Amino acid sequence: MSLLGSASKVAVIVAGGYLIALFVLTSGVVNASIEGAGAQAFIIPSRSVQTLGETAAITFILFIGLAGMLMLHRAGAMTAPRAQRSMLGGGFGIIGIAMFIGYLLISVKV
Repeated sequence: MSLLGSASKVAVIVAGGYLIALFVLTSGVVNASIEGAGAQAFIIPSRSVQTLGETAAITFILFIGLAGMLMLHRAGAMTAPRAQRSMLGGGFGIIGIAMFIGYLLISVKV
């Protein structure tokens, strides 16, 4: 049993590291490190240049969306209708918040 528990912990750590690496690369850390390394502002109003602050904000937005998707996934396993509705509402609400924050960031960039 302890081997299964330690393997599970290792799998969670590896999956977490994979998600972090995926989200950081998806949010544009390469562009931020090349183009926006010397930028003095948090957000540069340009579509071609990105700062490390923007990369951190986009990574945070992606994790918020992931939390909403996990809530939607958990809603499928709920047996009580009230709990299922609350998980669905919460999941869609969190995804809506992530999309709203993302659109705010885009409106500042453009």
